[in-house]
Amino acid sequence: MTVKLTWLGHATCQLEYEDKVILIDPWLDNPKFPGDEYKPKKIDVLCITHGHNDHFGNAIELAKKFKPKIPVIHEMSVYLNSKGVEAIGMNFGGTFEYEGIKFSLVPASHSGGYQDGEKMVNMGNPGGYVITFPDGNSFYHAGDTGVTKEMKITSALFSPKIGLFPIGGHYTMDPRGAAYAAKMMGLTHVIPIHWGTFVPPLNGTPDELKSYIKEFECNTDVIELKPGQFHTF
Repeated sequence: MTVKLTWLGHATCQLEYEDKVILIDPWLDNPKFPGDEYKPKKIDVLCITHGHNDHFGNAIELAKKFKPKIPVIHEMSVYLNSKGVEAIGMNFGGTFEYEGIKFSLVPASHSGGYQDGEKMVNMGNPGGYVITFPDGNSFYHAGDTGVTKEMKITSALFSPKIGLFPIGGHYTMDPRGAAYAAKMMGLTHVIPIHWGTFVPPLNGTPDELKSYIKEFECNTDVIELKPGQFHTF
């Protein structure tokens, strides 16, 4: 089997395997979202890396519409449950399995408060997901993060091969940091995300990432997608 990855702008990504649909960081209102025809028709698993509004996004309305499984950091699950959404609370190092697909929650270096009207809500520590499919494909959506030594542990324990890495800089690692992380983790492919949405401050570009990948003599292929484009693995 193959996994189809579609980038939907900013950090929003969709993975499809057989008849299953996984949506990550569901901000469908992002300025780079490719259009209504790309809105999900179903969601089996909804992953949310952290509570910032540009990642949590449309989670509540999508969850109520499609009733997916939602494995998230514990504090976020409490908030979702309070809004009438059934979520699965977990924490770093934990793995949730759905139909043979494994979702492992791993650390990120970031912040994660959710702006709920005039109130800032604690959504727990930000993280990323390693998603491992029965066909052997393994994806690491890093969420929003800088480069951390924990990435080496993530690589050793969960063996992801394909990285969905923020490269915009300012709020996250920039192209140089993403290239360094890719080499440190021994990734086969990197798909740049979280860039170009707001310029400035998200000034990093895929071309810069490719340049640093070459400079670091990193055996990682960069797959550059435009919002709405997909790649199959």
